[in-house]
Order: sequence, then structure tokens, then C-alpha cells
Amino acid sequence: MTLPTNRQDIWKPATEADKTQALAALGSLPSRATSSGSLDKAAYHMALDGVTRHGLVKAVEAILKNALGHPFFPSPPELRGQCDKAMDWYRQEARRAQRRSDQTRLNADLDASHEAKTSDARAKVRSAYQRFIARYDQSKIEEQEVARASIRARYGMTPEVLASIPNASDDKRTGRPVGGDA
Repeated sequence: MTLPTNRQDIWKPATEADKTQALAALGSLPSRATSSGSLDKAAYHMALDGVTRHGLVKAVEAILKNALGHPFFPSPPELRGQCDKAMDWYRQEARRAQRRSDQTRLNADLDASHEAKTSDARAKVRSAYQRFIARYDQSKIEEQEVARASIRARYGMTPEVLASIPNASDDKRTGRPVGGDA
């Protein structure tokens, strides 16, 4: 078995010969007692159905480096799990690349829709936004005045009461008169 030399080799499906060669490479490991060799072979080939050649090579290397945590010949699910684990990074990278591609396409579509807008449409949106801001600002000012009047009434803070407080004729920090709506 040789390592892949280019990007296309990573996704190349493993052939039956590759699977047999991988099982032979693992043959030096002590195996567990099995009931039937032909059933075992069928189970391994079934478990390895759809794996890539690169994933199989990396899985065999990892198993020979004790990735399973035991020195025995791997079971079919263990071998398949190592193949899948070897391909995880490549699958995630493919998903990331797809998301980047989708985002680029969406951005291009959005830019095209913005470019298609006429100056009249932009002016209409701008004026609608300005009207919204003006109404919003006016309603906020009115709400704040109502809240201030409510607080003054609740605590009896009339201009006369505030003016009767000694040294309350002006704010030392700002220099503005205290008590009125100045």
C-alpha cells in the first residue's frame, strides 16, 4: 500500500484488493477466537464497504500504532471506526469549503440585488428611514418627559420646592439652574 500523492487520492474508494491488503497488514496482530473464517472475511468486507483508500491506509497505520488501546486484531466495527476517524478532518474540510462557497454565492447574489436598485429606490428607502428616526426620536422625548413629570409629582419636586432649598439655585458642576426645565 502506498500513501496518496494528490488530493483526488484521498477520496478514491478502496478496492477489494486494498481491503484484503489492509487485513493482511494487520495479520501480524494476535487475533481473537472466531467461529468461521469466511463469515469473518465477509463481515470485514461489509464493514469496509464505502471506505476510501486513504482512510483505510491511515486506519491500518493508526491501529499498528496502538490507536485502539489493545494489541489484538481489530473487530470489523473497530476497523471501520478507525477508517471513519481518519477521514473526519477531510469531511469537515469539505463541509467548510461548501459553506464558504455557499456564502460567497449568497454574497454575490446580495451584491447583485443591491446594484440593481435604482437611485429612486434608494432615495425612497432613505426618506422612509429618516421619517422613522424622526417619529422614534419624538416619541422617545415625549416618553421621557412623561416619566420625569411622574417622578417629580411622586416626590413633590415642584420648581418652588426646589428653589426653596438653600444652595440649590444652580448646579456647581454644570452652572445650570436647578429645579426648572432649563
